[in-house]
This record gives sequence, structure tokens and C-alpha cells, in this order.
Amino acid sequence: MTFRLARVVSWRRVAFAFSGELTGKELPEIAAMIERERSGPIVFDLADLTMASREGIDFLRQAAADGAELVNCPPYICRWIEAED
Repeated sequence: MTFRLARVVSWRRVAFAFSGELTGKELPEIAAMIERERSGPIVFDLADLTMASREGIDFLRQAAADGAELVNCPPYICRWIEAED
């Protein structure tokens, strides 16, 4: 499976819906998209994320530390992020 990122705007916030496999190769494009949205709250919807590499987990952990909200986070990803903190 490949990776897909959908941008959804709703009432004063931007949500990015992640689906598929998040690996290091997608991170530059994701970072560029997020940088363009820095004007308000950002939400990452991880409901359809099926796999994440170490680089992907590090990215999500840092984004959360920088204020992004992680919603619908698969349990293994939440545990991995918590273990890294």
C-alpha cells in the first residue's frame, strides 16, 4: 500500500488525514504542506494509517510536541510515541 494525505479544512482548523504507510520518503512533502498551514491549529487524523517507520513516528512525535493534535491514533503508534518521550 502507498501513502496518501488528504487536507480537510473545517471551522478555523486544518486536518490532514493520513492513510497507508508513513515512511521517511513522504516527510519532506508533508512538512512542506504543514508549513503552509501554520496560521492556525493543525490536526493529524491517523485513523487510516496502517504502518509507520521510525522516521514517521519521530515526525509525528515532534509535530505533537510542536502543537499538532493527533486524533484517531492507532494504539501501537500512541504507545510508540509515548515510549520515545
